[in-house]
Amino acid sequence: MHRIAIIIFPGTNCHQESFRAIKKAGMEPVYFRWNESYEELKKFDGYFIPGGFSYEDRVRSGAIAARDQIMSVIKEEVLAGKPVIGICNGAQILVESGMIPGLSGHNLTAALASNERGYLNIWVNIINNQEQGCCAFTIDFPQGEHFCLPIAHGEGRYVIDDDQLKKLIDNGQTVFRYCDDNGQIKEEYPINPNGAVYNLAGVCNPQGNVLALMPHPERTSHVKIFESMKKYLDKNPKSDPRLDRGRNPKQIQISKIQNSKPKINGYQVTANAFEIYVDLIITDNEAQTLTNALHQMSFRNVEVYKKKHWEIVLKDQPDFKKFTKDLITSGELLNTNKEIAYIKLKDKIFKYSAEGLTPVESIPEVGDVNLLVRDKNDYLGQGKLNTLQNRLNIKSVKSVKSGVVWQIKIKSKTQEEAKKVWEEIQKSNILFNPFSQEALIIC
Repeated sequence: MHRIAIIIFPGTNCHQESFRAIKKAGMEPVYFRWNESYEELKKFDGYFIPGGFSYEDRVRSGAIAARDQIMSVIKEEVLAGKPVIGICNGAQILVESGMIPGLSGHNLTAALASNERGYLNIWVNIINNQEQGCCAFTIDFPQGEHFCLPIAHGEGRYVIDDDQLKKLIDNGQTVFRYCDDNGQIKEEYPINPNGAVYNLAGVCNPQGNVLALMPHPERTSHVKIFESMKKYLDKNPKSDPRLDRGRNPKQIQISKIQNSKPKINGYQVTANAFEIYVDLIITDNEAQTLTNALHQMSFRNVEVYKKKHWEIVLKDQPDFKKFTKDLITSGELLNTNKEIAYIKLKDKIFKYSAEGLTPVESIPEVGDVNLLVRDKNDYLGQGKLNTLQNRLNIKSVKSVKSGVVWQIKIKSKTQEEAKKVWEEIQKSNILFNPFSQEALIIC
């Protein structure tokens, strides 16, 4: 019987239904945690990366898990023809790892970005857009067959540039697309629920043995995708030895995702705007997770700190002290029970407290590099603007932009060495996905 590893990262929560779906399709599912023996991982016939919130979606969905050492092993097994399916968060991990679309090695060439309408938990229709058997997961699907599946995600919007999309279409990689009840592909909501380019719901790699799918077939009685996976394996039988459980994983050198350096511009504050930097009073687990991930990627001399960032553009010139108090105490931009606001107005910095604004020399933990990362489609900022203006009646606000500042400290003997480290970190794309986000250096 074909054995399928159900990969469990910290935060995975769809493993039980994934287990049941694989078993129902006539294969043997086995839970495999991210920190188990990689030699044992190689003995499986295929891999299933389930949904959930790996590493709590820290940095962005799938970004940390995609750079975990276990993914390097799975990449090697993919080259041997073994099938891999990633659903929801699993799809995000595959895209962040570069395995999907897989157009140029494992370079990052796409993103699964924030939905146009926020988190969705609904049923949708998808259609097999390609010839039957174009990939390992459509052997049982005639072209044009459509069916209903649930989705439950906040970041499932495929983003890819036009040239890469054309290659996907020409290669037959656009496997599953969102459609209506009659199988008609239409771009409008809710037929295309998240605003994905080309109505993409599921994309395979050029070889057809890896599939990233946002809807959840494992939560339904619809197991044809997994039965197709079994038929693919039936044609490619393996006779690997049984599992030898309980050993510590062999430490291997993680293969960095090789990309060209992404474009990063300098940050310039918008006219008539001021900035709010939000710092956590408690330990910032997201920054610590990013630091740990960089250490695993051999950047052991790097420490990262984090600040939430808001750029507020004003319509007029209100009483600044009263305005900032109203803005911060609204609770929309931060939680003052666990966060501190630093306000930067031109060349002056103030620390906010209930007593008022206190001048300070700088924002804490200034790094050797201070990188502002924003979503290109800033739905969070747009939503906050709407709330401030229309619900809280704070009319002096003209626009709100949201982001995160990564404060990166590089401990190196020379500036030249630090520069090289920074160049390599940029190429890893761990700090931002250039297809869905922009990055700006704060001087």
